[in-house]
Amino acid sequence: MLTDILQFIGVLFCLFTAFLIRFRLNKDNSFSGHLLATLLFLIAVCNSFYLFIIYGIINYFPYLYKVPAPITFLIFPLSYLYVRAVLNGENSFKKVDAIHLLPFVFFMVNYFPFYIMPLDEKSQMVYEITKDFSKTYIGQDGLLPEWVNISCRALSSILYLILQWHLIITFFKHKTHISSKQFALVKKWVFDLTIIQTVHSVSLIILYIANALMAMNIIPFAHFIHIVLGLFVSGSFLFVSCYLLWSPNLLIGLPYISFKNYDATVNSPKPDIGSVFSELETHLNKTKLFLDPNLKIDTLSRATNIASRKITHTISESDYNNFNDYINQMRIGYAAEKIKDNYLDTYSVEALSLTCGFNSKNAFYRAFKKAYGCTPGQYDSNNLDSDNHTIEP
Repeated sequence: MLTDILQFIGVLFCLFTAFLIRFRLNKDNSFSGHLLATLLFLIAVCNSFYLFIIYGIINYFPYLYKVPAPITFLIFPLSYLYVRAVLNGENSFKKVDAIHLLPFVFFMVNYFPFYIMPLDEKSQMVYEITKDFSKTYIGQDGLLPEWVNISCRALSSILYLILQWHLIITFFKHKTHISSKQFALVKKWVFDLTIIQTVHSVSLIILYIANALMAMNIIPFAHFIHIVLGLFVSGSFLFVSCYLLWSPNLLIGLPYISFKNYDATVNSPKPDIGSVFSELETHLNKTKLFLDPNLKIDTLSRATNIASRKITHTISESDYNNFNDYINQMRIGYAAEKIKDNYLDTYSVEALSLTCGFNSKNAFYRAFKKAYGCTPGQYDSNNLDSDNHTIEP
């Protein structure tokens, strides 16, 4: 039951993250962003069918039973292509990438007899499977026995993990001279993603083997094996989506590394970053756009005609933690000027926080204390003491 709950939550999180990337965050229409959203969506779809089967929901939609089986052969190729696109800055598929579709097409053909089966027969088969889940891996729903599908899926995951690890290790081995924050962020992400996928794949393969051996009565049924391995399998894709949601620097603008002419500019990246900051601050100070409490990176991007990914990259190369930190520091600077102009003699600190674009007084206090090491009231007192000291004879 615990693994089922974890799997259900993982499906919801993957769907939410996929739609968030597809419809809200991928403003630049990046190829890698589309791949990541598709990858998370397919993971959610394929894993949801396990729940549909064991809880009998699939009986209401028997014609969908074998739809995800070929799709599972797209997940690891998509992951590999996504990592390759992120690292190499690719904007489209290569012609040779069509080869990654072969397993998917092969197993689509394999299950063709099931797809054209009369609905009554299909419903009966699905009903029997919901009563005995072991038939999903020891039966034969297509031209080939199910163990062939499972074996090929396991071998495919291993093959693509090897390719993905080789791609990552080779890539970063030749980029040891780069030490930017954005580079470190993306490096950690692709390594962590591949580690999570490796844990998922190894756990799933062990679970396949254990299920097959138990179904054939070679080893006794052990519920704890399902629980332990199920936690690793179900928790892995939940962790991927949570990882992204907890790392806004990865999702805002999406992870990428710009290596076009990077080697030629790696020793002098500051001028470009400085010019972007100068352009941003000129516009923000002129329009006071930072006072908008709902300001988003894509709003600033449209207002300045600077790509959101470029803004994200520029901020990641600076001392700011993220976009919100950058905007909050501008708001705090504005608040300090208002305090110097005796704003607090007439209005409250809460009014000041709202005027400066903060949604709450607590957030304003935290940001102010981070910038000046004191509260707004203390800053006002210190400023007043400084003025009194200046006018003394």
